[in-house]
Amino acid sequence: MLPSNSGDLISKALKLALPISGGYLLVVGTLLFEVGVIGHDVGGTGVAAIGLAATLSLVIVLAFHAVELANQTIVARRYGEGNLKETGRCLDNALLLSFGISVPLTGLLFLLGPRIFFLAASREIELLAFDYFRWRLPGIPFFVALLAMIGFFNGISRPKVYVFIFAAILIIDVALIYLLVGGRMGFPAMGIKGAGLAASLSAFIGFVIFLGVLMKRRYRETYGCFQFSTSIDKRVLAKLMGLGTPIFVQQFFTNFSIYLFQLLISAIPDGGISLAASTIARNVSFLTYLPSLGMGIAAATMVSQHLGAADHQPAKQSGFACWALGAIFMVSAGLVFILFGEPLSRIFLEASASTNGDAMLASDQAKTIKLAGQLLLIVGVYQIFESMNTILGKALQGAGITRFVMISTVAMQWLFFLPVAYVLAIQMGYGAIGAWIAFGTQISVLGVVFFIKFRAGAWKQVTF
Repeated sequence: MLPSNSGDLISKALKLALPISGGYLLVVGTLLFEVGVIGHDVGGTGVAAIGLAATLSLVIVLAFHAVELANQTIVARRYGEGNLKETGRCLDNALLLSFGISVPLTGLLFLLGPRIFFLAASREIELLAFDYFRWRLPGIPFFVALLAMIGFFNGISRPKVYVFIFAAILIIDVALIYLLVGGRMGFPAMGIKGAGLAASLSAFIGFVIFLGVLMKRRYRETYGCFQFSTSIDKRVLAKLMGLGTPIFVQQFFTNFSIYLFQLLISAIPDGGISLAASTIARNVSFLTYLPSLGMGIAAATMVSQHLGAADHQPAKQSGFACWALGAIFMVSAGLVFILFGEPLSRIFLEASASTNGDAMLASDQAKTIKLAGQLLLIVGVYQIFESMNTILGKALQGAGITRFVMISTVAMQWLFFLPVAYVLAIQMGYGAIGAWIAFGTQISVLGVVFFIKFRAGAWKQVTF
């Protein structure tokens, strides 16, 4: 499958993917730290609430991953062609799209109020979830703008620049979570609201830092960044929308299906045990998903740059090189999940139970740990297929096959995953285990579909 020059392709893939994957691992660390602090200072009910609120936040943010990937795809294609000035024009138009769409959307979500979480297991969880969500909403437009900027740096093969900045943002976020949730070092104790405010403040600070970097002369002169009076172009906007709309639809419905998945689990009548265990399993599984997403972004960049230079065969080879690397990592991590699921789960619950005295965790801690371990076993089993789904799916998007990926993904999730998860979890009484089996099955089927599509190679002829 890999050619004789696979060493060069793997080296290039690692140079692109390792910084990106490192950045995503920092995101995972922040998410896990947030859950840990909430569990310690607020309790198990807070963990369940943040599981709902953070999932809905990711529905929004990851839907706008469309702006990042569409901008990255066009920037990489223009970069491969040697047309550097067009890369800056793409960034300017992507920023316009970011704010033009995200600001009205976040305003609408704020007006909807706590009813967004109407399927929560209790009124307390519903209100706590919205307390976090409303404080996080103001930072979402700035985070979406960050995604557009990240797409630019990925497209010109300079991921290290944004990873260092992103690392600083996450350090700020962690510090603010620590200070604001529990009221440490003289700061007010805001509880779950403090975690939402920390996310908003760190996103705004990060946006300002990115602006400062991109305003430097070498970026403005080489790439034509921030020349809005001449760079805003309907044709560029149309290209971004043409590539980005299918990705947006896919990401929105994908992540909204995950949100409904969480709501479904929250409806299981066990006092929040299933929701807490599912939240733990989801966050731990990010340890493999987000780094593999970094490898997928590297695959998309390499495929698009090679196609821009009319190097069709290296484009295909680079995609498979990225997949091979990602598969090795994900399968190895999957074995860890299978063998050590319960110890990993215990890390997040025992400390909060012993120090906080929360009723749910004190009485049902053992059940929660055991269930989370069982869910991580399921996660471990489908890791090889997750690597195909994530990495080769992104490679197809980088080649411009965004509509196929959208239709395949949305159809599988809404026609199979959600109905089967409901039947297994609620009607047949298998609870969270049944729901996660449905989730793993749809990931596996999509992985095989994307593998076959990428191997066929018809995407080499796509132009934009």
